Formats: sequence, structure tokens, C-alpha cells
Amino acid sequence: MIRASAPGARVELICVGSELLGGKINTHQSYISLALARLGLALSRESSIPDDLEPLESAIAEAFVRADALIVCGGLGPTFDDITREAAASALVRPLVFRPELFAQIKRRFKCFRTRMPAENRRQAYLLRGATALRNDFGSAPGQMLVTRGTNMGKPRMLVLLPGPFAELAPMFERDVLPRLKRLYARGVFSRALSTHLAGISESSADERLKILTRKPLPGETFTILAGRGQVDFHAAASASSATLAAKKITRIRRLIRRAVGEHIFGEGGTTLEAAVGALLRRRKLTLAAAESCTAGFFSGRITAVPGSSDYFKGGVISYSDGLKSGLLGVLPKTIKRHGAVSAQCAREMAEGARRAAGASVGVSITGIAGPGGGTKKKPVGLVYIGLAGPGKRQHVWESRFLGSRQTVRERAAASALYRLWLMLSQR
Repeated sequence: MIRASAPGARVELICVGSELLGGKINTHQSYISLALARLGLALSRESSIPDDLEPLESAIAEAFVRADALIVCGGLGPTFDDITREAAASALVRPLVFRPELFAQIKRRFKCFRTRMPAENRRQAYLLRGATALRNDFGSAPGQMLVTRGTNMGKPRMLVLLPGPFAELAPMFERDVLPRLKRLYARGVFSRALSTHLAGISESSADERLKILTRKPLPGETFTILAGRGQVDFHAAASASSATLAAKKITRIRRLIRRAVGEHIFGEGGTTLEAAVGALLRRRKLTLAAAESCTAGFFSGRITAVPGSSDYFKGGVISYSDGLKSGLLGVLPKTIKRHGAVSAQCAREMAEGARRAAGASVGVSITGIAGPGGGTKKKPVGLVYIGLAGPGKRQHVWESRFLGSRQTVRERAAASALYRLWLMLSQR
């Protein structure tokens, strides 16, 4: 969801790929929207088009008439269904020109990795006549940028073709595209951006509490709220005629955000929940161990995704079986027999067992029923218990019910455990 004041230049996005119409989540739109907001620009339209020449050609031709800048992502690979170059050439009635120097770069990349270059990769060395190649440091497909002048009420018009993989697209977009967009369409506009990350609150609840900002955004203000991986991200951007005014706008926005949802804020900018947890553990000179059943390593994976996590993370046990819960973690067999492996009592003993076995300050446990089978009337699919043991003699257990697929239940359970741990550490 994006709420914003009226944009200036019209910027449109076309994402190419039949998979986008078959269920794959499109992450490019949110990334590009937020990047544009930093310049004081906003997307006026986004379209997802299949790998089909005729509809893609029509989409590019129509968008290029409407927009000041058109960004097309995907379809620059070497295979038969990568047809963005051809569609753009036909839509703009502009031929593709073979660039020997690009072909040489592509060949060198394959040689560097000691891999034979398929003949199909030669297609990637063709550019629209008049376009500039955008260097790809992480793949074989160069991007393209074409700027024409005097055809849009005297304003320049831009077309950008970018590869689909995010690891290739993002560096190219930041290095080459954003600065050019700034020069052409946002000169004299000063922008500031703020990304605030929340945990322990649903997207709808956060949206309700943040209406003080989003209901009637002031001129130059843009807001986006997104949910994923058990957290809510609230992005704000403010543009003004001077850097001082833009900074004042962001200061006001930050103050209102903290007033509305301050108790749920774990960080800003590039901070992740696992990084926030790690920073607290390091600051308090505490160590952590985990015992996971239904999440099967999701929690530990997020903890260890943070560089330097070996400073505070001792290790984890994936105790799927009851025997392992008893043998490695010291869960009493009578506890499992009386209450079951999915119970508050078992979660409490798993957390303490992980802490004790690893010699850690804090132990975290997760046990539950991820589904789709295995649930009962008393213990339905999605039931999860999260336990915390330590530091000292502290022990806590929380019961939760997560809805969704097996993957969703596991991800939300791991995120909830991170949030509970962050909350305990931040209040200590």
C-alpha cells in the first residue's frame, strides 16, 4: 500500500516474466518505488507482462507515450523467451545494433569462470540504436538506457531496460539509473527517506495507528507500509525545495511514528530484527543457544545471517524427534507423555536444555505443528509454543496460533521467537 502526494514526472514500470502471472511475488516494484521516493519521484503505473512478444511490444509502446521515464525489468537473458530487446525495438521503431565490445565482455565473463559460452549469449550484445550500455557486474546481460529529447512537450524521455535477477538489477539501478533520473526529473528537489521496522504488530494494526500520517499526506510526502517475515516495514519519504526543509519534514514524521507505534520499533534503515537482537546480545555480553522443532533451523538461520553472530550464538539443536528432545536437551519423558511435545511445558524444558547444553546465557525454543497434517481439535495446525530461558533464572513461554502454509507457519514462528527475544533483551 502506498499513499502519496501527487507525483511530478511520470515514471512507469513494466516487469516482464510469465512467472509473475503464475504466482511468483514481484519484489521489484516495492524496491524501485522506495528508491524513487528518495528522489521525490513516484511510480505512476506498474504492469506485469508475460514473455510474449505482442503484448510486451504493445505495453512498451503505450507506456513510452504516457511516461517521462519507463523502466522495464526482465527478459534480457539469452534464451528463446527473453524478448524484451526485440519488443522494445519494435515498439520504438528503432533497430537493434550489435556491439562487438559488449560481446567481448560477455565472452570474457564466461572465460573467467572457465565455462563455455553458449552461442545464444550473442543476443545479449545487441543494443537499441542510440542506447547506452549499463555494466552488469553480476551477470552476462548488460542493461540499456535510451534518452530521447524534445518528444514529450519538450521534456526528455527515458527508457531503461534492466535484467530480471535482483542481484543484477539493484546495483545497476543504484549506480546508473537513479543519478540520471535525478538529473533529468528531480533537479532542485531535495529528498530525505526513513524506513522504520516494527515487530509484534500486524500490518493492519500498524496501518490503523499510523493514519495520523497516511490519511492526508502533506505535499511531497510519500508513505509505504509492507509486511513480511513476521515484521512490518513503514517507509516514508519527504521532498522539499531545500535540504533543510526536507530534513525538518522527516524529523516531524519520525516523531509521529514513534508516538504512534514506538513500542514496536526495533530499528531503522537497513536494520533487521536478527541484527537488532544480535546488537543487544553483544551489548549485554550475553550468549544464545536455540532448540528448534517445527521451525527446523529457521530461527538459527536468521540469527547466523548476521555477520559476526559467532560472537554471541553458541549453536542450535533441531530436535524433531521426542527422543532427541530428551536425550540432547534433557526434556523429561514424563513431560512429553503427560503434555505432549507441543506444549508449554516441553517448550520451557527445551529452552532450558539448550541454554544448559551450550553453556549459553539465554536459551530459545520453538515447538509446534506446522502442518498441513498432524493437527487435532485440541492442538490445531499452526499452534506454536516459544520458550525463553535466562539470563539467570528467568523463564517464559508464549502460546501462538499462526495461519497459513507450512512455510508461512515456520517463518512466522521464527520471527515471533526473534521478537520475543528482542523484547526481553530491550527491557532488561
